[in-house]
Amino acid sequence: MSVVQPNLFDRISEPPPDQSQVSPLKIFEIIRERWKIIGLVTALLAVPALAFIMTLPAYYDATSSLMIGTRQAEFRDLQATQGALDVDAVAINTDVGIVKSLSIAKAVAERLKLVDDPYFRAQMEKKPFKARIVEWLSKVTGNAAPEKPLTPDEKLQVVRDLLGRNVTILNDGRSYLITVSVRTGRPDLSASIANAFADVYLDFKRHMKIASTWRSNSLLDEQIVPLRERLRKAEQAVEYYREKNGLISAEITHSGSPNAPAGVTVTDQQLVETNRALVAAQADLTAKRARANQMTGNTGSTTDVLSSPIIQQLQAQEAMLNARVASLASTAGDANPDLQAARAAAAHVRAQIGQVTSQITTSTDKDLRSAERRVAALTDEVTKLQQHVGRENEANVTLQQLESEAAAARAVYQDFLGRYAQTSSAAALQEPEAELISRAEVPLGVSGPPRTQFIAIAILFSALAGVGVAIVQERMQKGVKQGTEIDSVSGLFTLGMIPSFSRPLSELYRSPQPSVYIESIEAIRTILSFGRSRFRAKTITVTSAGPEEGKTVFALSLAANTGRAGKKALILDCDTRGPSALETIQGVGKGKAEKNQQITTLSQNGLSRDVLPGVDVMTMGGWKSPDDQMIAPEVIQVVLAELSPHYDLIILDTPPLLAFPDAAVLSHETDGVVLVVKWGVTTQENLKGAMRQLEAYDARTLGAVLTQVPAGSASGLSGAALQVYRHYGLLAS
Repeated sequence: MSVVQPNLFDRISEPPPDQSQVSPLKIFEIIRERWKIIGLVTALLAVPALAFIMTLPAYYDATSSLMIGTRQAEFRDLQATQGALDVDAVAINTDVGIVKSLSIAKAVAERLKLVDDPYFRAQMEKKPFKARIVEWLSKVTGNAAPEKPLTPDEKLQVVRDLLGRNVTILNDGRSYLITVSVRTGRPDLSASIANAFADVYLDFKRHMKIASTWRSNSLLDEQIVPLRERLRKAEQAVEYYREKNGLISAEITHSGSPNAPAGVTVTDQQLVETNRALVAAQADLTAKRARANQMTGNTGSTTDVLSSPIIQQLQAQEAMLNARVASLASTAGDANPDLQAARAAAAHVRAQIGQVTSQITTSTDKDLRSAERRVAALTDEVTKLQQHVGRENEANVTLQQLESEAAAARAVYQDFLGRYAQTSSAAALQEPEAELISRAEVPLGVSGPPRTQFIAIAILFSALAGVGVAIVQERMQKGVKQGTEIDSVSGLFTLGMIPSFSRPLSELYRSPQPSVYIESIEAIRTILSFGRSRFRAKTITVTSAGPEEGKTVFALSLAANTGRAGKKALILDCDTRGPSALETIQGVGKGKAEKNQQITTLSQNGLSRDVLPGVDVMTMGGWKSPDDQMIAPEVIQVVLAELSPHYDLIILDTPPLLAFPDAAVLSHETDGVVLVVKWGVTTQENLKGAMRQLEAYDARTLGAVLTQVPAGSASGLSGAALQVYRHYGLLAS
């Protein structure tokens, strides 16, 4: 017995347990104790959840990937293929926001004509639960308005919003990749939408750059028109001033000279050429003057005469004639006709030479006079040109200012014109700074939903909810569950804890099979028979704080254990308002005794014999006073005096203390009171109220018994004690 009730008296000083915390071990014990309610709650939650999960439609996921920040090389750079990435987190988030924007979703819906797609048409026709409730209430109240069909723009907006819920755009924050994931009920539709999002995004970026280029081009075009007009006016002013002042440029096109420097006027060129001509004329004049001076001395020996071909020819003829004359003079006389003819011919030649020489001298004089006149004319022309050039130089200062303004206008105009041409050609070559890394492919299989995971989660959460309900129910029960709680009530000591059982009491005690219940009762009977003097009792009053707490069953069980020991026990059923001892024997647990069970009764003053082995029951209802429901103490004295010699244990089964004072009054006729406490039902407040009732009548309290304790409960039979019972083959009933 020491194994069953270890350290009973030490428990008197144990503090009550802290009910504000639930330990993990306690949770497992609550699960073992309340597995039925946990299973019920789990089933109530899991079954609808499983039914809902099984009805979830299948969906297909498709993903396309974009890499942003790719810088396209200019078409003139044949060595470069792609620029370096230079994108920060702000730019990445901006591009993610662009892909998520409603305008992109709307463009995708328009491109794929999703308004006419059966999947999205079904989604548009599906009404939310809240809308259906509102519509039903409107119909019930008679305020239902006729439904208006959606316009094409409204349908497009609805599809756009549906796309926003079916599309996920993500960037992992560690790369330049943007993934576009689409989930729909059709694999081809998911892939088409994912690729359309990528294409629309790339087109948007391309068109944005093209639009920016054309805006720049338009601005340049707007600036070119006034610049062109400014240049035209500046050039007109230059030409007008040039013509007005005679500053005609001696360019190649004007002068015909390839060596004419730029910016030189015709007058400048004329002055240069006239100076050259004057120098040449002066040199020619000097030469002619020297020839003329030579002519005035020896005319025949001048260079012009000697170099004259006619003179040379005539001199040759003269030399031939002189040679003939000399030859004829040596051979013939002076009268020789040949000699005379030769002399006449030589004279004639000399006359011709003189005549030609005279002509050459006259010509030289004429040339000298002509050269002098030319030098004088060129000198006058140079003087005039120098005066004209002076005037032109004065006007050229203003002309240079006008030309500088025209040159500046021309440079600005040409710069803008070059940029305009560059932007015009670059607009057609613009590419977005992003690349489509991978296009979405049509999924080969169903992507979801993951029914297995959902079912596991639903069962898990349902089980957790069941455990939570069990814990809440456990915490909501204010009843006593541990012996230390009984010990904390002043004047009470826990005699023992009795497990619950399901078999009829008569069958339990007539069966040879061992039982934890019987051993627990035996431990209590042992204390009452062999314990300290304060616990020993032959006559015991058994009561409880409230009804239905198991006091009658305990009284019968304590008597039955006495009968098992070969002794006799008597139950006095003193609850005249509702005697139940005999009914409890026949119907505990199942409500009826077995058909083959025979109960021998002896109807003598309400005494029933051998209702259990060694147990008699006397119903005291016939002993009460007509004016009072309680059995008079004098009657109990007479009964105990008469029957005590015949029984080893007499138990008075009395009404609950909180309702009736019978137990407190009759306890003076017995050795003490045993208070029955129902596990998880009787509260400490009820126990304190019952103890106040007993103290009011100065009743002796033997202790309390905790009944109907679940086997395996932490506050009941568990741990080492239960293992000992199992070791000895004592199974709970």
